[in-house]
Amino acid sequence: MTAVATAVAAVVLMVPTATKSTTASPSNDALTHTVAQAGVALLDWEGTAALLDWEGRAAALDAWLQSQRELERAATARNVAARAVAAPAQSPSVGACGGATNGADQFIARESGGNPGIWNAGGSGAYGCYQIMPGTWSSSCGDLGAEVGSSAATQAQCASRLPLSAWGA
Repeated sequence: MTAVATAVAAVVLMVPTATKSTTASPSNDALTHTVAQAGVALLDWEGTAALLDWEGRAAALDAWLQSQRELERAATARNVAARAVAAPAQSPSVGACGGATNGADQFIARESGGNPGIWNAGGSGAYGCYQIMPGTWSSSCGDLGAEVGSSAATQAQCASRLPLSAWGA
């Protein structure tokens, strides 16, 4: 029997008859809820509390507690990931956008406001001065290195390789 299961059993078996009333107290409600969550069946609150299939139910309690821990870890991981996307590291050359040789500079104000380290607010994955999508960067500019964290000059070099229709022109 695990420590958690033993603790629940001890609490359940120690509930005296005197604590039972016609209206359940908050402590009895909490205990009843805990026991119900664990899947433990109580036969009698009148002093002869008995547990059915204690070993199997203790295992069920342990499994339930483990699943709750896993859900909490997953939620924490999602929150950390969301914060990382919402507040990405900014490039040291903020405001230095420009230099594309194909006329793509005309889209900088609309796309990024001149911030080479900005992510698309809509969550598309587009990044930087020209808001180039990851797939486009990978297929047309992969030889320039990683898009995320690239300098404004590298972004301009990539934008120069793309047709203006990439920006809906």
